[in-house]
Amino acid sequence: MSDHGNGATAHAHTHAGRYLLVWAALMALTALTWGLSTVHIPGAAGVAVALTIASVKGALVALFFMHLWDQPGPNRLVLVTALVFVVLLIGLTLLDNATRFPLANPPDAETAPQRIRDAILNPSPATPGHAAPARH
Repeated sequence: MSDHGNGATAHAHTHAGRYLLVWAALMALTALTWGLSTVHIPGAAGVAVALTIASVKGALVALFFMHLWDQPGPNRLVLVTALVFVVLLIGLTLLDNATRFPLANPPDAETAPQRIRDAILNPSPATPGHAAPARH
């Protein structure tokens, strides 16, 4: 232990309990991510949920395992600035995708795979505009 001139002795920072809690939270969020991957969340809500969970996990890692929780202002300012740019890049990407022409985002894109699967498994005898195949 060293003396810092004011009579206080430095002690080793052991945050094992904090690390275990953060690890448990990361494991729970990972399990939540896996569980939600088996559930169909319609529209952009699925992307929003996935990004929210990923952001919380990233914040936990940055704050506790990268020791930003215990650091002074300048290091936190760098983190906040980086997060602002990440939010801008993700937001601009989502806005760009939302304003694409209709062929890039067809309105029935979520139901199309099911309709294609149904058409393959249960073909109709004759499609409109086409004659039924002749049987010999």
